[in-house]
Amino acid sequence: MNPMDLVSKEPYRLYIDGQYVPSASGRMQDCVNPANNEVFAKAYYGDVEDARKAVAAARKAFDEGPWGRMAARDRAKILMKAAQIMERRADEFATLEALECGYHYGSARYYCVPMAVDSFQFFAGKARECEGSVVPSDYGTLNYVTWNPVGVVAEILPWNGPYLMGCQKINAILAAGNACVIKPPSWGVLTLLQLAGVYEEAGLPAGVFNVVTGSGGTVGAYLTKHPDVDMVAMTGGIETGREIIRNSAERVKDIALELGGKSPNIFFEDVDIKSAAQWAVWGFTNHSGQVCVSGTRVLVQRSIYDEFVEEMCRFAAEKFVPGDTFDFSTNLDPMISKTHAESVWRYIQKGKDEGARLVLGGERYTDPVLARGNFVPVTIFADVTPDMTIFQEEIFGPVACVTPFDTEEEALALANGTSFGLAGAVFTKDLKRGLRVANGIKGGQIYVNNYFSKGMIESPGTGWKESGLGVAGMKKYMISKTVFVETVEGTLPPL
Repeated sequence: MNPMDLVSKEPYRLYIDGQYVPSASGRMQDCVNPANNEVFAKAYYGDVEDARKAVAAARKAFDEGPWGRMAARDRAKILMKAAQIMERRADEFATLEALECGYHYGSARYYCVPMAVDSFQFFAGKARECEGSVVPSDYGTLNYVTWNPVGVVAEILPWNGPYLMGCQKINAILAAGNACVIKPPSWGVLTLLQLAGVYEEAGLPAGVFNVVTGSGGTVGAYLTKHPDVDMVAMTGGIETGREIIRNSAERVKDIALELGGKSPNIFFEDVDIKSAAQWAVWGFTNHSGQVCVSGTRVLVQRSIYDEFVEEMCRFAAEKFVPGDTFDFSTNLDPMISKTHAESVWRYIQKGKDEGARLVLGGERYTDPVLARGNFVPVTIFADVTPDMTIFQEEIFGPVACVTPFDTEEEALALANGTSFGLAGAVFTKDLKRGLRVANGIKGGQIYVNNYFSKGMIESPGTGWKESGLGVAGMKKYMISKTVFVETVEGTLPPL
């Protein structure tokens, strides 16, 4: 397969009010392959005028259109049809995600696409079973609670998984009966632009789904402030989250934020060292560490510390091969961009400067083919202390910080010793200890004797501390209404 056969020769267009359109300014952006930094496609670059049109279309679609009033089973039928269309176009979406976002094609085609299809199917079902409740009430009054679409949702998506995360969030938004404006990340626009065609073919009414590219500082800020946007949801960095909170404050807009992490991965002395060390490496190398919940702080009980670090290095050195993301003999993804790669290299230098012991990687590739891309080798620092920058700040690359501990209490203190609270893990053969530690880690998604979620859609995690704001799932995009109905005529409560 030639990947370029699935790439449009024409610039990819915005999608507003049921039509693919160029940006109002006519401005375009390059779509760059991070494996070699070559431009492989063009896309129109949106601005405030495009966002204004998209919000107007979404507002009209929600207030006047059929989507929010449609029976849940009919919304579900459209999402199920969209799932079938996505399956048919699997190769196209996997190729675009690999080319633009640096995913290995195998991961994109055989993990991301099936999981994305599952999100259509899952939320099609959820649309039909979003039940309210009847609440016991006094004086013969019937009190019932319903869940309703919040209205127009602006969803700002991240660059480290725009296709899969986009499908999961957008399908939840639509299943709930909302209209939406999607702002893709600047480094990952193509799959989200093409997603519009999937919904269009499935029969989604015009205006319900809109996609506007552009910068966060212009398009994103405009959406967060617009009075006709009822809710803003964003996945990204903490500083962007703080800016959204500020922008939404004037109108007390509903917001939901999924932010960064610096997740602890704890290993007690009773583990099988070889197997556990492999889990430790997997926890921070999936998609080269460009995953919010990556277990980048590896905490190891001191009695097995040296052997554990040695085994991590041995496995990582043997396992990972960088290169063309369409080559099935490679498995180490590039960083999304030169800019982000340089950020990771700065953190690696800080680790060296602040006295962490570099035990693997940490040096740039000299191979001229690899040097063209944004590859960072798997890098492991040992003897990292809590006062070091690399212990406290999110690097978002294949970089692990390994720290020893002596007691369970010390492990928990280290685990909770950052401003983040997204995820975490504990490995031990003592199940009681595993549950104690899982309960003690201040985070919204915890793994015991494994790493990464086995139920991304069914059991979404929420961010604690500075890792997020709001809940997850379909009701994130809904609002409750409680209704009181008098059933006995003329009955008044005692005066």
